Formats: sequence, C-alpha cells, structure tokens
Amino acid sequence: MLDTNVISEPFRPKPNENVMKNLRKYENFCVLSSTGWNELLFGVNIMPEGKKKDFLYDKFINDIQSHYEILQYDNHAALIQADITARLRAKGISIDFQDAQIAAIAISNCMVLVTRNTKHFEPIQEVSTLMLENWFE
Repeated sequence: MLDTNVISEPFRPKPNENVMKNLRKYENFCVLSSTGWNELLFGVNIMPEGKKKDFLYDKFINDIQSHYEILQYDNHAALIQADITARLRAKGISIDFQDAQIAAIAISNCMVLVTRNTKHFEPIQEVSTLMLENWFE
C-alpha cells in the first residue's frame, strides 16, 4: 500500500529513481488507502488556481484513481486504529490521526506500507504488526 509521498513522487520535477523503479516493478500489486487518496486530493485542492493544479487534478482523477484500487477505512481498520492509539497513549506517545488511519488500513488488509516517512510509523510498528518499506533509500 503506497503512502501519499510515494504515489505523488512521479509528479515531481525530478522523481526519485528508486521509487520509479519499484513503482514499475510492483505496479500490479500497489494500492492506495482512502486516507492517502484524501491527502492527495486535498493537496491539489489547496494549490493556487492554474495549469499545474488542473494538470495534477486531471492526472490524479483520471490516472491514479483508475489505475490503483483505493482501500477503504472500514470497521476492521477502525478497530485496529483504536487499539494502536490506545496502546501508544498508554506509553505516553501521541500519533497523527491520519498516519494511524493509514497504518490501520494497511494492517487490516495484510499489506506492507511503502512510505518515505518511516519515522512517523515506527511507534505504530512497536505496538502492532505494521510492515514498512522505504523505496526512497
């Protein structure tokens, strides 16, 4: 399951070569979370009006949405997220709600979460079965 920073990488002026190689290699196995999809769309929606915004919005809607399955945040993911955040809170650790939601969707679907922001998810790994990969390295 691709995190927002991975799926948006091809749209950068100079995309990371390792990410691009892995996107091609695992193209048929990659999915997005509904939370990551929301983050992508929000990022485009807050951009100033113009050709770049129109281009990205078109690419996201027509290419990404039609190419990748978008996994929903469902009851099972909610149960997992509640457990994760409660365990972390007991340790005095707070976690970003959206990161916990993304992790819970990955865990509930038995998927590896591919992200550049591994440090954001490492506390979750300590209290769950979350599997992480960083294709930027």
